Amino acid sequence: MKKTAVMIYRAFCMQEISCLTDWLVGLGKPMIVCAADHQPVKTEEGFTVLPEFSYDEVNLDEIDCLILPGISEFPEVLKDQRQLDFLARFKERPDILIASISVSPVLLAAAGLLEGICYCGGFYQEVLDDLPFMEKENFRFEPIVVEGNIMTAFGGAFREFALAVMEKLGFEVPAEPFGPLAENWTRDKLNFAMESEVEKTYWKNALAMLKRECPQFFENRG
Repeated sequence: MKKTAVMIYRAFCMQEISCLTDWLVGLGKPMIVCAADHQPVKTEEGFTVLPEFSYDEVNLDEIDCLILPGISEFPEVLKDQRQLDFLARFKERPDILIASISVSPVLLAAAGLLEGICYCGGFYQEVLDDLPFMEKENFRFEPIVVEGNIMTAFGGAFREFALAVMEKLGFEVPAEPFGPLAENWTRDKLNFAMESEVEKTYWKNALAMLKRECPQFFENRG
């Protein structure tokens, strides 16, 4: 059985992938945890995780799934070129399922994996407006979107995400293993805009940092 790789980075969210990883381990699926280097990584929840592998040590021929957890401080992760270089290795690997939740699809987009592909996630609309590589016209107000080997999900749909990944990998799972699921993901539940001054100020400063340190993200890719 091939392995599942979990990609971790600064302030990643364990909660959004814990249902999935718990079930995969319980089903006997081998798993590796990888990061840009071997340094400890602190999660959004305050835990410290020690990666087993650096990205350079991951053999893509040994894995059939890559999981990207959500990120609370994605601009800091986005400017780390090692994240994007690792993801770029998956461009020619349609045999590997890429499962990305919450705002982590921003990494896929920056690495060129979402060009012309529909996706979803837990994004403020202002972020989609301000980052041209996000191709806002391809954003969908859905809890989960699957196109080819790429699966994206809204962070609140972490249970549905877990089930969808397990089914995509060929596992049979019991009905509602995590309890009743949300029956109706309406657009209102999936549409976010910045309301507080704290959010607006954070994004203003983060966007200025990205424009200053990563101008390539704002170049016309056409």
